[in-house]
Amino acid sequence: MKILGIESFGVRGVPDGNYDFAKRGGGVHDLVLVTGDAGSGKTRLLELLVGVRESLAPSDGSVDEQRWVRDENRSAKALVTWLLSDEEQRVVGVKNPIAKTEVIFGAEDSTLGTPQSLMYLFERYDHDDATPKIEYFAENRRLDVGGGEMATDPEARSRFRGSKSPRKYAWIPTFLSELRRSATTRARFAATLAKLSPSCRYDDEEKRLTSRGRPLRSLAELSASEADAVLFAATASLVGLSGSVLLVDRPELFASPPADIIEGLAALGTDNQLILATSRPDIAGDRPHAMVRLDAGGVRLEPGGVRLEPGGA
Repeated sequence: MKILGIESFGVRGVPDGNYDFAKRGGGVHDLVLVTGDAGSGKTRLLELLVGVRESLAPSDGSVDEQRWVRDENRSAKALVTWLLSDEEQRVVGVKNPIAKTEVIFGAEDSTLGTPQSLMYLFERYDHDDATPKIEYFAENRRLDVGGGEMATDPEARSRFRGSKSPRKYAWIPTFLSELRRSATTRARFAATLAKLSPSCRYDDEEKRLTSRGRPLRSLAELSASEADAVLFAATASLVGLSGSVLLVDRPELFASPPADIIEGLAALGTDNQLILATSRPDIAGDRPHAMVRLDAGGVRLEPGGVRLEPGGA
């Protein structure tokens, strides 16, 4: 599952427009950068994609649709075009890999324009690489157990999938303690962590985290960049992130150097699409990508570094 594009109309905080992530000649960009000045709507565009998924398949039982509608409007609309994998086509029972979902926020039935068979794809959730996901890493992500640790099972975690709550990652201490039980999960976590952090490692022999070779007694001893790396690596290792859409707000927030960020995120799984809201338009380096620049004049789409007008392909 990947996103070919999204059209927004009347959405609070998001400029009206057609945000096109498709490649010229067919296919879709696996790396999309959403950039622009502060307050231009970078985070909000990522949150809109989460809001669409939540409307199609609510994870916590409720969706506040009015938060997406501008004050002067009665409703708002988001049309998302998806590129389905062969397996997803088989599940839905279609031969065309291109599918569309329509969500009208504020309408009596906000998902009336989306086929039920397609909605099933968004309702599926399990901790394995065979189940595609839309995974959101918010800017305020952090290792914070707050009111205590959380279980690692799919039912416990699924309630926080679209959330920005600090409790979203309260399962990580439990996950680290449970790593002793699975050599496969330990190996994936250790390898992914090494791609994300130059200093933090998982010592398989001692079954603990280290920083620059020094064993750590608690998560509080991690630096900000190391904690971010542990958060990403733990999420990918627990839930299985492959064939998924990964939405990351401010990937450069803690990572250093910025040139290694994309390589680290690419190591979270196979065949993922990375959609990043960033203040660093140079973060992709030489990697092929689509770029969406938001500013006071609206939106400019720049797939592969070629500037296009809004709605261009």
